[in-house]
Amino acid sequence: MATLKNYVHVTDDSGTPHVFGPADEVPEWAQALITNPKAWLEPPASRLAEPAPVPTAKKAPAKRAPARRKAGGSAVSDG
Repeated sequence: MATLKNYVHVTDDSGTPHVFGPADEVPEWAQALITNPKAWLEPPASRLAEPAPVPTAKKAPAKRAPARRKAGGSAVSDG
């Protein structure tokens, strides 16, 4: 059972604020919103089972400068 170490304030989907403390049973929807590990005395079981996904930042492809033309060029004459 997940146990809080401190009091936390959580806002549900409809915007209603809720306060949970060490003696309260925290519902699953609120457990998902309490992301600070320091708030938990005993973290929820779902947090122990699945590690938090690490966001991967996609790197933008490197921009390359356009190819330079050689000075003088090679002009072909019909001669």
